[in-house]
Amino acid sequence: MRKLWIAGLVLAVLGLLLYSVAGTQLTKTLDEAYLAKLREARRQKDQTLHNAPDSPIPGAQRATFAGLRYFAPAADFKVTASLTRLPVLQPQPLAMSLGAPESYQRWGTAEFELNGQPQKLTLLQKAGDKQLFVPFTDPTNGQQTYGAGRYLDVPLPPAEANEVELDFNQAYNPYCAYNHDYSCPRPPAENRLTVPVMAGERAYRLE
Repeated sequence: MRKLWIAGLVLAVLGLLLYSVAGTQLTKTLDEAYLAKLREARRQKDQTLHNAPDSPIPGAQRATFAGLRYFAPAADFKVTASLTRLPVLQPQPLAMSLGAPESYQRWGTAEFELNGQPQKLTLLQKAGDKQLFVPFTDPTNGQQTYGAGRYLDVPLPPAEANEVELDFNQAYNPYCAYNHDYSCPRPPAENRLTVPVMAGERAYRLE
């Protein structure tokens, strides 16, 4: 009887552990509706880059353009960040890859964790825009991703919000990743993430 009781206790503990693991996995799973929307957005971007007259893909490369490359979507890189707004927007000129700096405003900051490591990004806004601009760098730059960094666009949070979602699966390359004739904003030094962001758009292969 004692052995049966111990065996039952062990099974119960294992069951709780499995339930806990399964629950954790479920909270980190991207649902199919999200994945379908992401795939469609990427398909449309490829189509635009291939066909649009003002595409940044050089004309000589469009015939062989086979689409952009991405990391597999990852729930761990879709994070909810603590949001801090600045009481007054502050000027923040960004260095450009070509030419003079471009005017942006410091809107606030977002603090969050990636792989258990605390991170912080400055949120910028261009005058008149209805979204926030988040240029960033990370350890993948120059290897798996574009060397000068990538961008995120974030919808302007409601006035009462104290959190903001940062979805690095939607990180994208500046136009100068495809064509060096373009001038693109450089991420500020403070927007350097310490964790490799294996999400979003990968480095573009010049054919």
